[in-house]
Amino acid sequence: MKTRNLIYLAQLEEYDAPRIKKWLKENPKKTVSEIKHHLIWTPKTILIFIKTSFLSLFIGNQKALFLTLKFLTPFDTFIKNLFVILATLKFKIFNRNTLTIGITGSWGKTTTKESLYSILKPLSNVDYTPSNHNTLLAIAKQALFLSLKTKIFIVEIGAYQVGDIQKVCQIVHPQIGILTALGPMHLERFGTLDNVLKTKMELAQSLPTTGTFFAPKNLSSKVSQFSLPQNVHYFQDYQEIYYSLGFQFNLPKTDVQKTLDSLPSVEHRRQIIQNGPITVIDDAYNSNPAGFKLALDTLKNIKSDSKILITPGMVEMGQLQAEENQKAASYAASICDHIIIVGQTNQEALLKGAKSAQTKVKIHPVPDLKSAQELLPSIMSKTSAILYENDLSDNYF
Repeated sequence: MKTRNLIYLAQLEEYDAPRIKKWLKENPKKTVSEIKHHLIWTPKTILIFIKTSFLSLFIGNQKALFLTLKFLTPFDTFIKNLFVILATLKFKIFNRNTLTIGITGSWGKTTTKESLYSILKPLSNVDYTPSNHNTLLAIAKQALFLSLKTKIFIVEIGAYQVGDIQKVCQIVHPQIGILTALGPMHLERFGTLDNVLKTKMELAQSLPTTGTFFAPKNLSSKVSQFSLPQNVHYFQDYQEIYYSLGFQFNLPKTDVQKTLDSLPSVEHRRQIIQNGPITVIDDAYNSNPAGFKLALDTLKNIKSDSKILITPGMVEMGQLQAEENQKAASYAASICDHIIIVGQTNQEALLKGAKSAQTKVKIHPVPDLKSAQELLPSIMSKTSAILYENDLSDNYF
């Protein structure tokens, strides 16, 4: 693999040496090409590229990359810790009157954040973490440069391992916490579902005694085992969160509902696009078992001559990945006329699940998304409904 492609792989794997080594071991003759995205030339990337290119003249580019990452790790850690310390001090001194709302969960974080921001922004001086910038470093940077006038700060918090959420909370000190959902997303990194739950609940345990915590009603028995603030609300629908917080901030329920009704679809998250007689459901941002089923239900309810699913399946689910993909494909087979399986990553599990349903669905394995697009015209009807479920990065095949 050429050095540029190797650096691109490293960036996709967030410069995590063990994950890069694992990928190289499992894909010894493959190359990560810049097809869906491109290498982002940050200062860190430029430095890694220059040093790796130089060292590769003597020891080969793979060894050079790992030596470079090993050399840069202490400096990378120092810079990250510096941002965290500065952000913590700045927030404690200059944003001590800012009310922080923390949002975490296996899925639904970004949509909940965007919706809540739209509801609360009429209050003025409301800010939030942009896009899906939900890592410790991204949030530290946002907190460091947050306006001193900010009254409400809505923070989306992601996590890959135990302790990640607690570190973020030590910077922004949330008074309100929202757990959107719990599932096997990133189980490959967490190891166990107990670790997923333990990590997500770091948000609740970081709230003050007088704080407020929202959690799904179906998780009440699990959530109640942890130390919780005085005010705990279990919800069945996200709207309950919006109404409750709207009331807390003196916003009429009618205004909250009006805002919710006017919200545009979040891009690539069950976004419905009408192209003449063809309906496209774009749910390509990422995928999880509950979201996959919800997107399929949306497809099911659309009137059309044929229903088509295009998916590479779900990833980073550890030992549950094959099982969850089989379940999703089996359910899809009861709804769809055609299932296009993209790539090899989950092909076996998706095929097995779709065939187990014993329906008339036609299954089309293809190597990549381009091939799926080329196949579409031959299987579409006059009024087809097409669901794009998930779109894996270039390090998946």
